[in-house]
Amino acid sequence: MPKHIKNRGGRPRVEDARYKEHVVSTRLNAVEHLRLEELKLRSEKSAAQVIRELITRGYVRERMRRAYLELMAQLKGIARNLNQLTRLANAVGFGAAIKQKLQPIVAEIENLLKQFRDDR
Repeated sequence: MPKHIKNRGGRPRVEDARYKEHVVSTRLNAVEHLRLEELKLRSEKSAAQVIRELITRGYVRERMRRAYLELMAQLKGIARNLNQLTRLANAVGFGAAIKQKLQPIVAEIENLLKQFRDDR
């Protein structure tokens, strides 16, 4: 891919490392095609993106479900409140006492976040 020395405006050139110059064509049977279509629907990506992700990662990540997004928003609110309470307790001088009581709550929030991430 030739490099231009003079910038004439417009979209910047794609770096050589990111430029996709190799084309792979393949045929799929009905079962393989249905599996590809399923992966496309679940991930909301194109067939080319799904295949690239399978090659690089070995799996395709699904998009976050709406229910998960709502739960994540609730968890984010809980975490904010927890952070504010911890800051207030540290400012007043109850930091060590409050930290022991809040530790199980923080561990539970981290566990839920891990489950969401792994379930995707």
